[in-house]
Amino acid sequence: MNDFDALPYDLHSGRELELMLLGVKPLASFTDEYPADPCEEIIPEAAFRPHVQSGKLEQREYVELLVGTPPQSRPDLKGFRCMLYSLPGESWRMDAYIEMKARARVSGWSEELERLEGSLLGYEDWQTDAWIDMLLARPQAKHVPWLARLARRLG
Repeated sequence: MNDFDALPYDLHSGRELELMLLGVKPLASFTDEYPADPCEEIIPEAAFRPHVQSGKLEQREYVELLVGTPPQSRPDLKGFRCMLYSLPGESWRMDAYIEMKARARVSGWSEELERLEGSLLGYEDWQTDAWIDMLLARPQAKHVPWLARLARRLG
């Protein structure tokens, strides 16, 4: 059993396309290293392509360039390639998602951004509450700056 199994809801991970075609999930986001060889397991472009071509889904791609020196283990890393998919009429979520990521690069990740991401991806507030509670309960939380700040605030 992993931490995610204890959540009182099913994650969207691995079910994004199914949920989007049902109209339940308004936005999906996938990220891979840039440059990288295309990998359907990381960014399932081939699975989404016919639905984008038919107009059932919209697509946007962008690259977040690395700031500073790449890690020693990946000297060729130049950034991260992001692929976003939205339901028709929900493309504003793609703009908001890109803006959210830009804010995070400047100010760092925060509880506010975590909650915004959950909302943009189609999770309900109670699900995001459970997600954050699960993150706070993990031993690694004390090493994640925004979680450590939240834990101190909650006391």
